[in-house]
Amino acid sequence: MESGGSGGSSSKKGKKVEQQSKKRQKTNTIDYMNYIPEAIVFHILSLLPLGELIIMSLVSQRWKDTVVRYLKIVPSSLNLDECEMPGTILKRDGQCLLRSNFAHSGYSLKQRHCLIRAARKSFIEFVDRCLQLHSDCMINNLRLTFLHEAGGDYEYTRKIDMWVHFAFTKDIKELSLDFSDLTLSKPLAQPFELPHGYFAPKITKTFSLKFCKFRLSTFQVFGSLKGISLVQVEILDGSLAELASKCPVLKDVNLVNCVFPDQFMMSEEDIIVEKLSVIDCKTEEWEACNINLSTPCLLKLHIVGNILMTSHIRNATKLLDVTFCMEEINENYLQGDALGSFFIELGHSRSLTVNNCCIQVLPAGNDLLQGLPTYLNNLNHLCLLVGLEKQEMPGISCLLRSSPNLENLTLLLLGTGREIFQNDAPPFFDLEERIYWDERNSTFSCVQNSLKKVTMDGFSGRNNEMKLIQFLLKKARVLRKMEIISISTAEVMEKIQYLSETLSYFPRASPLASIEFC
Repeated sequence: MESGGSGGSSSKKGKKVEQQSKKRQKTNTIDYMNYIPEAIVFHILSLLPLGELIIMSLVSQRWKDTVVRYLKIVPSSLNLDECEMPGTILKRDGQCLLRSNFAHSGYSLKQRHCLIRAARKSFIEFVDRCLQLHSDCMINNLRLTFLHEAGGDYEYTRKIDMWVHFAFTKDIKELSLDFSDLTLSKPLAQPFELPHGYFAPKITKTFSLKFCKFRLSTFQVFGSLKGISLVQVEILDGSLAELASKCPVLKDVNLVNCVFPDQFMMSEEDIIVEKLSVIDCKTEEWEACNINLSTPCLLKLHIVGNILMTSHIRNATKLLDVTFCMEEINENYLQGDALGSFFIELGHSRSLTVNNCCIQVLPAGNDLLQGLPTYLNNLNHLCLLVGLEKQEMPGISCLLRSSPNLENLTLLLLGTGREIFQNDAPPFFDLEERIYWDERNSTFSCVQNSLKKVTMDGFSGRNNEMKLIQFLLKKARVLRKMEIISISTAEVMEKIQYLSETLSYFPRASPLASIEFC
């Protein structure tokens, strides 16, 4: 009995000693993390993806403080996409379930709704934590992409409002808000309307919006904004002049598929921007864009789509590059005269790109242009998107005649649907095309005196292409290089050797002119 009691006491005593030993060991354990220089810790954190950085901040208050200090020193670039964020990706056959067609998703309707709700909950938690972590930090680039649906989840809409408010009130250099992810599957989806407020972002330099409703009156001033891009945006109020007045250092304006008030692009005041791009925009009343602006600092102008015949770009004396592509043709002299007047206003440009629709209506304005035969006096580079059809040739001649100092000519050939070397067409089908350049007895000043390089892209060996090449080689006295880029069809590739030999026999006005096939 005594020995048993003694043994039990000894066992307890031994356990107590062991526990005390472990306690002393634990007490004496060195936390080596405390001795790692902060610069090394920050380097380690810089190697972590955003998701793991957020997880590190949840380990303890100490680690959260460390991460926050790191973020204050090293500004982040955040791409928060609902369909691409870690933990919210639901993929099948390489496509996100939220974006894919339900019929091909492999899930029942109930399963799909459950998965979407789960993914959205995970995304909301992730974005909340991420933005909270950056609440007092400068952000280099913030891109928020939402799968928003008008009339959908109220709580989710409220969350988006909060995130957008965060974006407009924090220190963010580059900001992009994209609400368009559902537009492919639901083309009639209603755009998201930005929350009301009186925002004044301080350091935002570039701002991009896609598929939403935008009120200019919501913003007080963008003191540092240099570039704004609005794509599929319905602008509910204001004007370009008001936008420019709220952005004192604005340089670049990009409007794509936008709808805005009738007077938005009209102003008597000078608009001090350097780049203006208006692509397929329209007003609330017209399926076209009415432009009447004074732009004394404009360097680059890009217009694609239809503009009203009353449009003007005034005082553009610093223009370097103009692209103008129309989509509809009204075969009357009024449109030709209006386009001629528009080009005269852009006569300071060094580079001009126009499409076949513009070229076809230019001859209708010949009466106006005859009095100003060299209205493109500064033009150095001319790029034409053409098919070299007979209805385009007078317009091409008009532009060449009006550009006496042209040095570079680029022809981007559009498909015509014809077979190359087509011999069974009626004789009248391309008669005018065949003889047009042969009848140009008087040459153009630029072709004779300044044209140095010609590029023809989309060459297929058609007769009208060969005739134009022959004309340019025969007349261009200072031509240095003619670059021919053929289409890559098997039929054309088989003819390249023959075409190359044919062109080599064409007479050349310039002894230095070379022909290079690509």
